[in-house]
Amino acid sequence: MVCMQDMKKESCSQTTFDLLFYEMKQAMMNAHPQDNVTVGSMIQEDLYSVLAAMLRQEEEYECHDYLEFDDTKIDETCRTKMTEWVFQVVDCTRLQRETASVSMSYLDRFMCTSSPTAKKARLDRKEYQLVVLTTLYIATKIFEPFAMDASLVSKLSRGVHSEEEIIALEYEILVALQWKVNGPTPLQFVNYLLELLSTSCQDKALLYEHSHFQTELSIGDYILMPLRRSVIAVAAILNSLENLPKDSLPLNERIRYAEVISMATGLDIFSPVINSVRIRLLDSYSRSSGYPLAQVGILPIIESKQSTTNKITAVIDESPACVMKERSITLDLSI
Repeated sequence: MVCMQDMKKESCSQTTFDLLFYEMKQAMMNAHPQDNVTVGSMIQEDLYSVLAAMLRQEEEYECHDYLEFDDTKIDETCRTKMTEWVFQVVDCTRLQRETASVSMSYLDRFMCTSSPTAKKARLDRKEYQLVVLTTLYIATKIFEPFAMDASLVSKLSRGVHSEEEIIALEYEILVALQWKVNGPTPLQFVNYLLELLSTSCQDKALLYEHSHFQTELSIGDYILMPLRRSVIAVAAILNSLENLPKDSLPLNERIRYAEVISMATGLDIFSPVINSVRIRLLDSYSRSSGYPLAQVGILPIIESKQSTTNKITAVIDESPACVMKERSITLDLSI
């Protein structure tokens, strides 16, 4: 199956890649890097206040299943390939990986709207490609210390989409999203929630690493797309917490932290949806890394006979608003 209409079947040459990368690198060198926002110095009262604000804010950034329409030409495989390509661009150009997450969020939310281009993109894979390019362009402009030039984005499409098309669609996307472009991400929830953990944990860095990796994996999983970002973050943290050796964090502190997470987010950590997301993230982790994220069994996953996908879908359906390297970095998504 072809995920995108073939624009040019030949791979971009190494020379083209070097040129694109050089342009990106020069732009970064000329930029003024922004200081990374840290949460380590925040007191717990402030952390709870920030988390409460993020939980309220994420309600305004929900989206639904836009692949459910019978006439859509886009499928989960197509979106997965797009996600992989976006992360490839981010990695090759030394952008923040969180920019890829934000870009895909813009894509999914825009595709849920009644915008003329969104409707067309559900029927035309070439148009879908243009939306992906433009949402990456927007995310880079907002969250990176330099603005990716639209002409460079056009080059990433091998000239299939012009600079003018990208700039025009940028405005349409922002209007369709009602200019809401700064919603909380799973990684942000993870960072704030982990700051509530006792400093006695010997492997806190490992918790961050495993949790961050799972949030990145969730971006490419369309089944998890309609869920709240806080749900994904909590599931990722619980999986990471369960991977810690028993002597890394005392049993009582481990249980206490799970209670703190539940209190801070208002989520039942043993609910069917949390369990289902945990299972799906563990499966993604195993397939991606080649080895499982072992669980010690202190905060066990309560499995049922119903499939993970069906359980997640059932929870989404019950909600009224869907709460739930090839060196080339040019766009070539044939599979």
